[in-house]
Amino acid sequence: MAKLITGRFDDIEEVRRALVAIQNVGFARHEYGTFYVTPPGQHHRYPIGGDAYRDAATQDSAKGAAAGAAMGGTAGLAAGVAAAVALPVAGLAAALAGLGVGAYVGSLVGAMSQARHADADDASIEHPVEQPGGVRIAVNVDNGNEAAARQALITAGAEDIVAAEGVWQDGEWKDFDPRALPPTQMES
Repeated sequence: MAKLITGRFDDIEEVRRALVAIQNVGFARHEYGTFYVTPPGQHHRYPIGGDAYRDAATQDSAKGAAAGAAMGGTAGLAAGVAAAVALPVAGLAAALAGLGVGAYVGSLVGAMSQARHADADDASIEHPVEQPGGVRIAVNVDNGNEAAARQALITAGAEDIVAAEGVWQDGEWKDFDPRALPPTQMES
């Protein structure tokens, strides 16, 4: 496994500056590479899209949706019955429409109320906390020049600078997993 330093960039000009800075501190072309990470949830690991059945931030959303549907359905049914009494022509249709709309709105509000920002400590394979998308540069620092690589990335404006390990071959991080957070976050 190779020792790597990697950083994320929001701007292509920052990437260009970083590549020049990395060359200027003595890294050979085969010791660094660029790659793009799609935004979380867009890695298409499932046939219908998405990366996981649900992520760590939405683990409790199903419970919230069920509770919201029950409360919203009850309120909607009451409103539908009131409409049916006020407008006898509407009758059962008004009561059922109120029940349906109330349950739908309640389930949506209930699910959203349980969604939250997830921490990396909450992550698992089934419920990942993914890295932000964007262009990344990875530098193989097996030569021991970690500080120079890190400083080149910082100077160019990199965010989320991390140390990681991975299979490095021909200037590419071959076993990079966009769903896995790198183990060591560094100050940027």
